[in-house]
Amino acid sequence: MCENCRTPFTTYEKPALDASTTIHYGKDLGATSAPFSLSKLTLSIAASFEHDQMARQLHSLPLAETVEQLLITQVRQPSADDIAATTHQVLKRFDELAALQYAATHGLVSATRSRRGRPSIR
Repeated sequence: MCENCRTPFTTYEKPALDASTTIHYGKDLGATSAPFSLSKLTLSIAASFEHDQMARQLHSLPLAETVEQLLITQVRQPSADDIAATTHQVLKRFDELAALQYAATHGLVSATRSRRGRPSIR
């Protein structure tokens, strides 16, 4: 059921972030915005599966749809940081190596170390 208009969904409908949902990139005065794109999110997730071509082909879209649904239910106005963090959480539950690849690509991994050991995820 839609939380805004209380209309029930059929078995084929689901809430979605559409092109009218604007994603904000950056936090300063030079910040830009662009419409949400499920396709771009799917490709970004697929790029994280370099180690597993089968998962890349079969699971990238369903994982992107999972991220989209979490954003709809948990974040009112998603930012690029919200999308990256949510995507990383979803990937971490599905495939730790893909999550690490995604984190490295999207700047979620801190390479500086204050002590010996592995790099940490912010």
